[in-house]
Amino acid sequence: MRLSVRHSIFLLLLGTGAVRAAEWKIEPSVTARAGYNDNLRLNIDDEISTVETALSPSVVFSMTTPESGVSGGLHLNFRRFEKDSNLDENNVSFDLNSFHRMERSQVGLNASIIKDSTLDSQLEDTGVVFDRVRRVQLNGGPNWSYNINELTQVSLGYGYTDVRYLNAGGTGFTDFTSHNFQSSLSRIINERTTLSVFLSHNRNDNENGVKSNTSNLQGGFSYQFSETLSASLFAGIRRTETDASQNTLVPIFSGDTIIGFTPLNQNVSNSSSGSTFNGNIRKKFLRGETSVSASRNISNSTNGVPIQVTRVGWNSQYRFTELLSASLSVSLYQSKTDSSITSNLNRDYYDITPGIRWSFRQFWDLSASYHFKKQTFDNTSDDATQNAAYLTLSYRWPRIAVSR
Repeated sequence: MRLSVRHSIFLLLLGTGAVRAAEWKIEPSVTARAGYNDNLRLNIDDEISTVETALSPSVVFSMTTPESGVSGGLHLNFRRFEKDSNLDENNVSFDLNSFHRMERSQVGLNASIIKDSTLDSQLEDTGVVFDRVRRVQLNGGPNWSYNINELTQVSLGYGYTDVRYLNAGGTGFTDFTSHNFQSSLSRIINERTTLSVFLSHNRNDNENGVKSNTSNLQGGFSYQFSETLSASLFAGIRRTETDASQNTLVPIFSGDTIIGFTPLNQNVSNSSSGSTFNGNIRKKFLRGETSVSASRNISNSTNGVPIQVTRVGWNSQYRFTELLSASLSVSLYQSKTDSSITSNLNRDYYDITPGIRWSFRQFWDLSASYHFKKQTFDNTSDDATQNAAYLTLSYRWPRIAVSR
């Protein structure tokens, strides 16, 4: 399956082709960061306090013609820790997105490969993480949209994910694959209102013998109140089926720490239903903007096992001058599962990040940020907290554009 995805990416890029390229754009940048973290792994015990430095060069690019295009980016992140060189990371992220337009439809193919560690990315996605483990993630899939008329559009998509953890023994992480099918129907009611219906199905298999299937149906609308105020709300229901074999090893947690594994003594099947929703409201001001979002969905990105994640977020930015701005983001997560296989994953997570940014000269930015993270657990009264502060210097080269 992994090979076929790579072949599909290669063939689509050839079809999109640079033969009729109208314009190439390349935007390189580099970021240097230094800071201090008092609990790098967000553990209850065995806290690691360390100074960190990071260098992150990246480049984003695009190629477009009147009918097709390819865009993507390469991002590198070299992190070094004063406490222990074994904590050092060399992270890589590469993504490609392509499309080809026809008279009334458009086809596309997206692909990415990511090599990173689990802690930051999975906390942001699910609010759940077992440990700080290296992983390689491959994503890819096609999409198609068709304009039935000027006001109505239908779309279909498929996504494949393959996740491999490196040296994950005893951590609870399990390699898994995921297949995600999506379809949608959208109708523009007027210049302010769009109605949409979404149907998706996700199938997951992990190497610990756990299989899950989740179907989700949502409907809702987006509405433009004014040029500065917009909102959207989508709600629906989902159905999840989870099966585990006698070969499944269930991790036993004490707070955030895995203290052992126990095998299932029989095959286990579990079914559950629940509500899902996604909503946000955004307001622009003369000197900034603010937004509030809320969502409840099923995520499988930890180890292929379905986890219901409810998230509320607030993001705000204020510009004091054209060169100086401040920001604040707050995220609250509630992660839970009603499966007997993974009930010990239930926990809450909080993330608060204020920051300030100074564009002291053209193409240069200097920013400072503080990060507070806290995780509480249903199976213990203890909690894990993290405080971190960073100073970041960024440089963005002028965009390089070539037309022909």
